[in-house]
Amino acid sequence: MFIGGLIGFVGFAWLVERIFGLNRPLSLGPMLAVAMSIVPAALWLGFFYLWDRHEPEPRHLVAGVFALGLFIAGPLSDFIRTQAVPPLGLEPQSTSLLSLDHIVYAVLVLGLAQEVCKYAVVRYSVYLSKEFDEPMDGVVYMMAVGTGFATWDNYHQLSALGNNVFLSIGAAKAVVNTLAHASFAGALGYVMGRTKFTRRSAPVRGLFLFLGLLGAAILNGQFALVQAWLKNTGMQKYPWRGIAYAAVVAAAVFTGLMLAARRLLHDS
Repeated sequence: MFIGGLIGFVGFAWLVERIFGLNRPLSLGPMLAVAMSIVPAALWLGFFYLWDRHEPEPRHLVAGVFALGLFIAGPLSDFIRTQAVPPLGLEPQSTSLLSLDHIVYAVLVLGLAQEVCKYAVVRYSVYLSKEFDEPMDGVVYMMAVGTGFATWDNYHQLSALGNNVFLSIGAAKAVVNTLAHASFAGALGYVMGRTKFTRRSAPVRGLFLFLGLLGAAILNGQFALVQAWLKNTGMQKYPWRGIAYAAVVAAAVFTGLMLAARRLLHDS
């Protein structure tokens, strides 16, 4: 049902373009940008929520974590990336995709800042609750915060495009970007859930969490890195190429996460 809704969301945007002859970029007002960010987030969140079929989490907690991603993790990561990080060569200046400055910035600045902020709002809120009582909860709550974060990110991306938004392309990018950020966070949530209920020593648990954060940052960073490269090498002319790449990466991470989540559900 939810996946059908996401396909229908993009299809509706494409149909509006065809019916009204919108064959040129548009300027999205604030309300339309909000709607195009919220609709895919709500549909993905509903889909993720139904995963935890054995012991569904309280809806108000899932909604609260989503709000933390939207209003805390999103703005905080932007602040860290733009204000709190010294610019000492970390801003990507060179033209090579695999240049060191691009990789360092994408993974250790952009990716790590975003994933640490997602982690922090869950770690210091619902993670401490008695409702966080099985490993699968790490996946559910981190995907919820990732969905909220993506809503913030989508709104600002769409707003920043000004008069250069094709309706169907904007809708497709919002759907794929939401899945990507939710999946990156969900991968870290899998590590969080397993780590909380393991009997290993505190240093080992800390190492696992660090590796989980680094892995999520690498996934996030390469996603942003190749997206930027595609944009600079023709994505403006062939925008669906960038969306297709993003969809493949997001779907691959999501599929791996879904297989891991099935194991958690089986163990539960």
